[in-house]
Amino acid sequence: MIETGINFDDIHSFYDLNLILSAVEIPPALPKVNYIDIPGGDGTIDLTEANGEVRYYDRDGCKFTFSVHPSETMSFEAKKTQVANALNGKYFDSVVLDKDSEYQYSGRCTVNEWLQDKNLKQIIVTAIFAPYKLKRSDTVVSIALTETPQIITLMNSKRRVVPVVTCTGGATIETASGPYNLSPGTYDNLYEIYLSEGSNGLKVYGSGTVTFTYREGDL
Repeated sequence: MIETGINFDDIHSFYDLNLILSAVEIPPALPKVNYIDIPGGDGTIDLTEANGEVRYYDRDGCKFTFSVHPSETMSFEAKKTQVANALNGKYFDSVVLDKDSEYQYSGRCTVNEWLQDKNLKQIIVTAIFAPYKLKRSDTVVSIALTETPQIITLMNSKRRVVPVVTCTGGATIETASGPYNLSPGTYDNLYEIYLSEGSNGLKVYGSGTVTFTYREGDL
């Protein structure tokens, strides 16, 4: 099956490198399980969620197989050099598959192998990506504040995230850990205000508006 292509930041595998994407392998992120044996007892103690959530390893073993387009006039030696210069060893913040264009991966790529026979020239690129694939656009939720407390509901996908909070006036945000009184400004390190998977309710009140900006991520 022929896929359309992949954007490595601003480099597109087909439109810039004239490569046909013929196979994609992106394995799931494996959970970091932690079992402690019980000497002299049955079974084990599962500490995988000891810190409140499951953590994941990087996505190792990602593999993209490309074929050189039949229209290519560049020699295969020149093509190998072009692709290696563009991709080999580089870290990309945004790797986007055309068939899954809502999300982006991030990680380092390696030009792993090139194969040639009489009729087919192939280049294989491998990568190690971060565990979560991120949505390509931020989720932004704003609310006008009053002195009367309101409940704002923020929906989040799988990845736990700390939102950027922007206040145009004085704002109070209440969570389970307590109230936080904020002056006008932008805050990107309010680690006590975090969003878990699903529905997150926050009590807010004050003056002006408060805006929550965050990037959702899935496995």
